[in-house]
Amino acid sequence: MRRLDVVSQRPEADDEIFEADVREVDAVIEACAGVSAVVHLAAQPAEADFRSVLLPQNLDGTWAVFEAAVQAAVPRFVFASTVQTVDGNPTGTRVSPEMMPRPVSVYGCTKLFGEALGRFHADTSGLGVACLRLGAVVSPDDPRLANEDRFRHLWCGANDLARLISAAVGSEVPYATVIAVSPPATLRFDTANPFGWVPSEEPVL
Repeated sequence: MRRLDVVSQRPEADDEIFEADVREVDAVIEACAGVSAVVHLAAQPAEADFRSVLLPQNLDGTWAVFEAAVQAAVPRFVFASTVQTVDGNPTGTRVSPEMMPRPVSVYGCTKLFGEALGRFHADTSGLGVACLRLGAVVSPDDPRLANEDRFRHLWCGANDLARLISAAVGSEVPYATVIAVSPPATLRFDTANPFGWVPSEEPVL
């Protein structure tokens, strides 16, 4: 595995480490050389000031990583989006990936930019793209799952997510958007996907 981050990392097993800002296209191209897939997780992961934080990290950074992957001829790209892109749908509505986005934050809006960029490159560059609308990714024993009903209905188990990413990387599906949540969040959000992934991790209550 090859890992890139703007901060120093400690290598594990046979990991290759790159230290760079994801906005540095040439550096990301170098990190992408010869890889079979990019899993793009680098971003500001919650609401923040738009111009100083979200704009450089979630828009410029995402554009740069897609651009680097295309220039390096990477065949597969997994983009970490968010369930906040569709959480604005009325409570009680069964939310599917095909529904129109209803973001609940500017952060969610920045992730819709990434999804649109993925669709663009899938259509124009032949890059295989999976956009994963992540719920709150935590371990099943996180105390918020027992104490906060809303959190429990937005969560995604870390093991479920790992299996989904693996399935998306190994797929040949040209483009897909998947809502990545675990039970009981699956009662509201439709996790239908072309990868054969079925979320099964349940919280420890």
